[in-house]
Amino acid sequence: MQTRLPFFGVVRVHGEDAAAFLHGQLSNDIQNLAAGQACYATYNTPKGRVIANMLVLNRGNDFLLVMAADLTEAVTKRLRMFVLRAKAVFEALPDEAVAAQLNDNAAPLPAQTPSLAFSAEEENGIWHITLPHQGRISIGNVSALPEYDAAAENAWNTHEIRSGYPWICAATSEAAVAQMLNQHTIGGVHFKKGCYPGQEIIARAQYRGQVKRGLAVLSSTTPEAAGITVHQSDEEAGIILNSALTAEGSINLAVIKHGAAQAALSDADGNPLHRQTLFFQTETD
Repeated sequence: MQTRLPFFGVVRVHGEDAAAFLHGQLSNDIQNLAAGQACYATYNTPKGRVIANMLVLNRGNDFLLVMAADLTEAVTKRLRMFVLRAKAVFEALPDEAVAAQLNDNAAPLPAQTPSLAFSAEEENGIWHITLPHQGRISIGNVSALPEYDAAAENAWNTHEIRSGYPWICAATSEAAVAQMLNQHTIGGVHFKKGCYPGQEIIARAQYRGQVKRGLAVLSSTTPEAAGITVHQSDEEAGIILNSALTAEGSINLAVIKHGAAQAALSDADGNPLHRQTLFFQTETD
């Protein structure tokens, strides 16, 4: 199973201060990310809300940021505002794309420990990365990547949803802090790296246990989409982040209130949402 993933866009960052600048803006340890390594990271507001989460690849002479395509322009514009005198240049790469490859019948693989960095290999100008959930992505010129395949994309999205690896897009930007998105578990946050926007809020949430929402897999008999509100009775209880189709309807990755984990949930139109998996502990666990 392989397919291009149109969900993603690619941004190049280069210049002699690129590593230091990204280190001061993102949640992972970019300064110590070696050439030929990649990592997950978040870019946050000062209040700790995740504007975008991304994959960061160190190619040796530059960095590639892979994130939702509908966020690349806004994120790049915001990061450029803080460059000041740093020698770091941001460049959108419209001719670069991301493709995925997944073994047939691959089982979900939720993170047990954070993967703060993982290896990447270059072959004929294409970078290949095996992600912690064992799916593989390739980054390179669109002409050298597999064609888009809707069924294969859906299988990939299903695998990431069931494994607990969310992706923020424009519809869900600033909807959650990092822990609500499982970033502390998958390796998107390095808690010893020093300051970055939102670091104080994220650290306080980690060490004082103040996060009251978490990641859950919810099934539905209807298709859902990113940004749809999750309800408990008539009250807001969360938001859907990612969705994939199933024979019965859809499987969805959502952020929900801890207190709603055992409750009857529905989408904004009243369609029932059924809990499949929680990626957080409740008081009754």
